[in-house]
Formats: sequence, C-alpha cells, structure tokens
Amino acid sequence: MTEKTHRTLLLIKTDPERDTRPAEAVRSALGLVAGEIPLSVYLFREARTLLSATADDLEEYPDGEVLKRFLPTLLQMAGKVYYEPDEAAFSPHAGEPLTLEELGRLLPTFDHTIVF
Repeated sequence: MTEKTHRTLLLIKTDPERDTRPAEAVRSALGLVAGEIPLSVYLFREARTLLSATADDLEEYPDGEVLKRFLPTLLQMAGKVYYEPDEAAFSPHAGEPLTLEELGRLLPTFDHTIVF
C-alpha cells in the first residue's frame, strides 16, 4: 500500500525583530523538511524581513543565532517560499509574492497548516 504524502504549509505571522516565534517556526519546519515532509512557507508582511535580512541583521533579532544558522537551509529545502506583497519597495533574497486572496485559493491544496 502506498502512503499518501502530506503537504504542509507553514504560515509565519509574527515579526522576527520583536518575537522569538519565527525562530521556533524555522527550527520546527527544518525538522519536518529533514523528515522528507513536503513543506511550503508563507511569510506575512510582519515576517517578510526574514527574506531580506542579512546574516548580521538576523543576529540582532531575538533568537537570531537560530535564524542565522537554520533559515538559509530551510529556504533552500522548502518546496516553495511565498511572501505577502505590498506597495513598498521590498527586495527579498528568495521567495515569490502571493497575495492574501491567492493564499486563500492555495490553502485547500495543503493537507496541514502550521501557524506561528
């Protein structure tokens, strides 16, 4: 019997410059990806800085050492990385813009959703 692959979407809502939850999300998600669970990531506006921050910037965040150590690997191993676009200039190192409306249409294609 073939086991069904469960697709998971990780939603990161909190600001990594003020909260440790994004670092917890990155660390947890990396464990899922390492276990060969297909994972995509969506970063809401507050969390988008994870895609534009330098290694030095990440060190300044709460739990920044965790982010600096694990975020690049997660971004590399995740199936897709999306971020909430807005009108302000934003230059991410990775990821694709995805509006909230588009996210709403994409959600049913995932088996599991994890929110941080």
